[in-house]
Amino acid sequence: MAGESLDVVARTYHTENGVAHAEGEAYAVTDRVLAETLRGIGFVSIDGWSDVAAPPATGATAGTPGSFTPAGCAVPGTLGDMTGIAASPASAWTTGESVVLGDASEAAWDGAAWVAGPVAFRR
Repeated sequence: MAGESLDVVARTYHTENGVAHAEGEAYAVTDRVLAETLRGIGFVSIDGWSDVAAPPATGATAGTPGSFTPAGCAVPGTLGDMTGIAASPASAWTTGESVVLGDASEAAWDGAAWVAGPVAFRR
């Protein structure tokens, strides 16, 4: 990118190379990889680049940790956001299995509903 810069607009408060940027602030980034990274994690918009939203999660697969489907989907933010997400398997998940939510909490399927945290030891 030698000497070239990309004009970006902050979508949320963040720091870049030790400089704080407020939501809505326009500034230039001289490192294309950094600009693409900031855009990819949702920190900035780049004029002329379309923002493609990740599809919503439709399923969750048990694991330690588990995963969401489809691949590349937006991770549900909280336990309340798990409504309508299909569990795989549909039977109760086993000890320790869960998915990690956007707020870093965990959720597990008890066979009937989503519950907070990984599955506890069962007898």
